[in-house]
Amino acid sequence: MTDAIDRYVAQLADRLGAGEDTWRLLAETDGHLRDAQAALQAQGVESAEAAEVAVRRFGDQAAVARTRSPRRRVLGLLSGGWLVVALGFIVIGLSGLVSWALEVIWGPAFLAGDAYGVTYTAARCGDFLGFFPQAGSCAAAAAMHHSDEIVSERLAAGVLGIILLAVWLLARRLRGAVPIAREDRRMLLIASAVAFLGVGLVGFGSGVLSVALDLVRGLAVAGVGVRLSDGAIALVAGVVVLVVLARFARRGVSAPIAPASA
Repeated sequence: MTDAIDRYVAQLADRLGAGEDTWRLLAETDGHLRDAQAALQAQGVESAEAAEVAVRRFGDQAAVARTRSPRRRVLGLLSGGWLVVALGFIVIGLSGLVSWALEVIWGPAFLAGDAYGVTYTAARCGDFLGFFPQAGSCAAAAAMHHSDEIVSERLAAGVLGIILLAVWLLARRLRGAVPIAREDRRMLLIASAVAFLGVGLVGFGSGVLSVALDLVRGLAVAGVGVRLSDGAIALVAGVVVLVVLARFARRGVSAPIAPASA
């Protein structure tokens, strides 16, 4: 059966995050609280009430969590930030795969063709046709050139994200998990959700609007695939982060400590 001390230590663990130094702090906290409980019991206080009194005297777990080493909190933030950046690059890599699929299905012009009225100098057209002589026109060669850049750059970002994630996992395996405070975990989740959803709404929304305008004006739809792919993947990533954030908020901190009986 758990008592106030068990619940207090569980709350503190949830705020601090996992890590070797966290376990030491939790063990020390539990030891201090049990000693205080024993002293109160020696004075005739009932066990459950003694645990509650010891917890109240020790202080709020949020305040205790903030007293940990600032250096450890910075390391936790760096660890969490590294993970967020790695996953962000992987999301970009996924958008590269979607861009490649759109290029295969609807062609380079749909993915990265120039807007109506864009022209190039003869020298620039020569450069494009030099890369893609089979294109047959300057506009087609330019679209193929832009498509190749879009897909390759995004796939390269995805590879970089995988490397960063592998380094993060290896560091955790060799040195142990760096604790990330609950407040910092929530902040990183919120920042990630805002970033992904913002990029997704702007990218996908502008892509859909461009498609509609081209169709209304009777023009060939061109250059919208990249915005649609980037926006769609960002929206999916944003929704995933929102689900994680909702579960994080719903889980909250362990059940509050019941007040001492009068």
